[in-house]
Amino acid sequence: MSVASVTWVERDGLLRSPMLGSRGFVAGFTTRAQGSMAGSAYPLDEQSRNRASLARSLGFPGVIRIKQVHRNAVVRVERPSEPWPEADGMWTDRPGLLLGIAAADCVPVLIADTRTGMVGAAHAGWQGTLARVAERLVASMTAAGADADGLIAAIGPSIGPCCYAIDDARAQLLAPLGDHLRERDGRVFFDLWSANAAQLASLGVPEIEVAGICTKSGGADLWSYRARDAQGRYGTQLGFIGRERG
Repeated sequence: MSVASVTWVERDGLLRSPMLGSRGFVAGFTTRAQGSMAGSAYPLDEQSRNRASLARSLGFPGVIRIKQVHRNAVVRVERPSEPWPEADGMWTDRPGLLLGIAAADCVPVLIADTRTGMVGAAHAGWQGTLARVAERLVASMTAAGADADGLIAAIGPSIGPCCYAIDDARAQLLAPLGDHLRERDGRVFFDLWSANAAQLASLGVPEIEVAGICTKSGGADLWSYRARDAQGRYGTQLGFIGRERG
């Protein structure tokens, strides 16, 4: 098992996962260049058009979404559906589907099986991480036939341990996850990246890539819920993964 911090490459305004891309998967994270993809700060029709434009640019008919609720339910998806199923993880064994996880500071966890072609994605904020949604996604995929030895996973851009300060009450809740709390200047910071990497490793995922890009401090190209503008507005990016039809 290996965990590596790898610089994600920006191309055409998109941050791309080098590891997943090198194995034939389409995977990455949007930036402000594509506009907001979800959330309540921008009109829903505008965000729908942005997702459709993203899908077209990547060679897919649309983006598969779920209604994210900061828990750990995982669903199998075979086609776009309305209303979106309530879950924080999803997977598919079908090519030609692009899975999208909305994130402004939470972690998009992107997983692929290099042997069967199955792909999955999870939304892991502090609550989803505490509920072990990444583990649930891996378990759901392997139960459906994914080869555990063939899995690879990427932890996309999110708020980093540099910036994710939490209060004592939340720190007590998260302490059972292991050594992922950092003390600095009298404050406690939570490392979402290491916590989710540890969950993936615990189920035997052999290769884990960490983008290491903080949405709060990573620059003007990214939105962050915790770095909202003076009017409290912020956009939401999309972590995405899919496999093109052969």
